[in-house]
Amino acid sequence: MSGGNRRRIASALMRHAARIMPAARAGWSAAMESELGLIEDDNVALRWALGCVIAGYREWVSDMVLLRTWYARSALACLIALLALREFFAPLLIFAYRMQYMGLAHFLGLRTAGDDYRRFIPIMDATPSWLVVLWVASGLLYLVALWQMLRRSGASHVPFFLGFGLEFAGMLAIQSLETSTGVTVGPIPLIRAAGYFLTFSVGFVLWRATRKNIGAAS
Repeated sequence: MSGGNRRRIASALMRHAARIMPAARAGWSAAMESELGLIEDDNVALRWALGCVIAGYREWVSDMVLLRTWYARSALACLIALLALREFFAPLLIFAYRMQYMGLAHFLGLRTAGDDYRRFIPIMDATPSWLVVLWVASGLLYLVALWQMLRRSGASHVPFFLGFGLEFAGMLAIQSLETSTGVTVGPIPLIRAAGYFLTFSVGFVLWRATRKNIGAAS
């Protein structure tokens, strides 16, 4: 590769690094571009540009993990909202069945495995009221965490992990009901474990964002 080609590639890499660098690091980007212009050796310039690209992606990932960008916050907000809706689903189905709102029960049943709420009747009859309250409380705590995250007020991971704890307790309770009634409502264990891992990962991101933001403020 000729020296001219190496220099052109280095310039292209530097432009890419400047595009992916967060706006808060615009000063870094300008300084790196200026430094590239001062490097006479084309091989050194190419290595410098590659390092700048790596630094740019590191900062971009950091912004995503710390929820500094609107699209990172939006994606996480949608995920937390889905987790809350998941917690409200079973209480709403049980409420519709017990109150004889069969149209609503049928509609919700179509969103379950088997497309029929009637196969869940034994376990819905056996579900105690405190378990329904626990599910609703878990969903509400997820919504509180969502609200705090969007407003950037308080430690949003605290209500999130409280909700996660209630959800996990509900899972243990529903497993005993599955055993006693012979009705399986949850997915296969591997999928269930993957779902809990994803939920825990969301809480970890919220915790990390809160910790870094507090550190930056101090």
